[in-house]
Amino acid sequence: MEDGFDEGFREPVMLLDGAVRLGPIVAESDGIWQAGARGADFQRLGSRLVFDDTKHLVRISAGDLETQARGFQSAPDIAGISLFRSYGVLNPQQIVRPRGDRAFRLDRASSVEVIVNGQQVRRLQLAPGNYNLRDFPFTQGGNDIRLNILDDTGRTEVVQFNLFVDQTQLGKGLSEFGLYAGVKAPLGLRGPRYSNDWTASGYFRRGLTDAITFGANFQADADSRMGGFEAVLGTRIGTFGTNVSFSKVDGVGSGHAFNATFQRLIQRPSGLGDTLNLFVERRSRRFAPVSFFLPDNPYRYELGGGYTHTFTTSFFGGVDARFSKGRAGRPDVHNYRVSAGWRLTDRATMNAEARYQRDTIGRDVSGFVSLIVRLGRYSTVRSEFDTRDNRFRASYQTLNGSGVGSYNVTGDVERSDNGAGVSVNANYFANRAELGFSHFGTYTRGFGDSVNQRSTFRLGTSLALADGAVSVGRPIFDSFAIVKPHRSLKKADVLIDATTFGNAASTGALRAGTMPSLPSYSERTVGLDVKDAPPGTDIGQGAFRVFPGYRSGYVVTVGSDYNVTALGTMIDAEGQPVSLVSGTATEIAHPDRPGLTMFTNRQGRFGATGLAPGKWKIEMLDAARSTFEIDVPADATGVIQLGSIKAKEGK
Repeated sequence: MEDGFDEGFREPVMLLDGAVRLGPIVAESDGIWQAGARGADFQRLGSRLVFDDTKHLVRISAGDLETQARGFQSAPDIAGISLFRSYGVLNPQQIVRPRGDRAFRLDRASSVEVIVNGQQVRRLQLAPGNYNLRDFPFTQGGNDIRLNILDDTGRTEVVQFNLFVDQTQLGKGLSEFGLYAGVKAPLGLRGPRYSNDWTASGYFRRGLTDAITFGANFQADADSRMGGFEAVLGTRIGTFGTNVSFSKVDGVGSGHAFNATFQRLIQRPSGLGDTLNLFVERRSRRFAPVSFFLPDNPYRYELGGGYTHTFTTSFFGGVDARFSKGRAGRPDVHNYRVSAGWRLTDRATMNAEARYQRDTIGRDVSGFVSLIVRLGRYSTVRSEFDTRDNRFRASYQTLNGSGVGSYNVTGDVERSDNGAGVSVNANYFANRAELGFSHFGTYTRGFGDSVNQRSTFRLGTSLALADGAVSVGRPIFDSFAIVKPHRSLKKADVLIDATTFGNAASTGALRAGTMPSLPSYSERTVGLDVKDAPPGTDIGQGAFRVFPGYRSGYVVTVGSDYNVTALGTMIDAEGQPVSLVSGTATEIAHPDRPGLTMFTNRQGRFGATGLAPGKWKIEMLDAARSTFEIDVPADATGVIQLGSIKAKEGK
C-alpha cells in the first residue's frame, strides 16, 4: 500500500489449493496463509472428499460442501454430505460464491467493478462479508448485472446475475439435482466454524418432455423452512419460465415469492434478428430463504422488459424498462432506457443510450456514449462518458499469444464528480508459473490529492505428482498431464499443445512439463512436438488423447527405446548373402510385440528400424529359412553398424 489506510508492505499471501486422487476418491482442500496477519496466519477455506459415479452421473461429496442454489434459494455454508448431478462443468475453486437470488459473499477484501446492462456504473472497495445487490440502489433497473472482482491477493473472479439465466431446459427424461445436508459451518478467521445447528437444502429438475422442464426445491433449518417449484416451457413463440416459493421463519412469519419470465428470439429472413425479454416478480415482506433473519423485502413487486431490434448489419436499437413498487413508505423506482449501437467501420463501434430514473434520491435524466476502436488484431481502446456523474473513462486492453510467453495488459483512467482513479493489470504466462501485477489508485476529483494507492504482485505455480513423475508448472484448477522426454531425445525440448499462437508448456531444463488445463469429463487431444530431435527419433503419434476424471493426473513419455536402426549384411549357413528376401525381427524379451518387417538387397545388406536395446531374433524367408540373433547395446541410440552377421541355423 503506497498511500491511504495501512501504508507499507504487507506480508506475502499464500493461496493454497491441493488435491489428491486415490483411485475413484478425490481429497481436496484450499486455504490462505499469511505470516504475521491480523488474526490467524492460516485460514482453511474448505476441505472435502469427492466421488464421481460416472455411470449414474452423480457426484457424492463429504466435508465442507459447495452448495448450489436454484430459484429463490440461498446457498448456505454446510458441512455434511451431498449428492449432485449437473450436465455442466463444475468449478472446484471459487473465490466469490453466488448465494442464490442476487446475494454473494466475499472471502477477502476486494475491489468490485459493477457492470449493469453492459455498462460500468460503480467501482467499490468492499470488506469481507455477505452482500445483496438489492442493497445497492445503482443496480435497480438492471436485468443483467456482472461483478468483476479483484481481491487483495490479486485473484480475479466474474459473477453474473441475470433474471433469465435459470431458464435452462432439459431434454426429455434428463434430470439434475442437488441434495445437501449437515450442520451450519460459516467461514471464520481460521476456517469453517462447525456448529450443532442442522440445515438442509435441495432441488430436483427433470425434463418431462423436450419442451417442458419442471423442478422442485426446499430448504430448512431449526428456525426456518422454504419450499417451491420451477417450470420452463419452450414454445414456438418463445420460452416461458416461472419460480414460486413459500417460506416460514419462526418468530417472523410466513412469506411467498413468485416470478415469471419470457424470452423470444425473432429471426427474420434477412438473417437479422430481434430479442424480447419480459419479467414480473413479487415478494411478500417477510419472505426469506434459510439463513436470512429478520427479512424485510423493500418492494411489493417488480416488472419490466426489453426489446432489441437489428436494423442493419451495422446498426441496432433497443428499449427496456423496469418498475419497482415500494412498500412501507418506500418510494417507487422507475428505470427506462433507450439504447443504440453503430458499427462505424471494421475497427470502430459506437454505443449510446438515454436513461430516465426516479428513485429515493429523485428524478434523473442521463446519457451515456462509448467508442470502441480495435488497434490491430489483439488490442482495443475504449472511451466512454456518462452524464449521470460526469464520469469519463478511457481504457486500453491488449492480448498477445497463448500459453508460454503470452501476456495481457489492461489499464484505465477514470474521472467523475465523485473522484478519479487509475488502474493497471498485467499478467505474463511463463512455462513454470503465472506472473501478475496490478495497481489501483484513487484520487480526489480532478486527480488532486491521492486517497488510496495499492499495488499487488502475484506469482502462481503448481507442483504436480503422478505415477512417480514430478513436474513444476502453471497453476492447475482441475486435471493435468505430466509430459516427460525419453532418454533417447537427449536434450531436445518437447513442446506441449503447440499451435501457431504458442505452446501450453514445454519440458525444458527440468525434463518434465505440465499441461495444466485438462477439464474433467471432456475428451481432449494434446499435440506434441520435439524441437531439435536427434535423427531417427521416434515420438510415436505426436499426440495423446485423454478423457480426464475429476482432479486426475496423467504421465506421458515422449519417445521410446525403440529408436535404434541397425545396419549390416546377412550371411546364410553356407556363407552366401541372404539376397532379395524379406523377414521379421522379434524382440526376444517381448515376443508378444508385433515383429518388424525388414528386407535385404542383392548383396544381403539390410536395415532394421525401430529396434530397442536387447536381444532380437530375425527370421528370413529365404529357401533356408535363415535365423539370426543380434544384440543391441543398452546405450544404443540412432544408427548402429552390425557388420556381417551369420545365420545360426537353416531350415
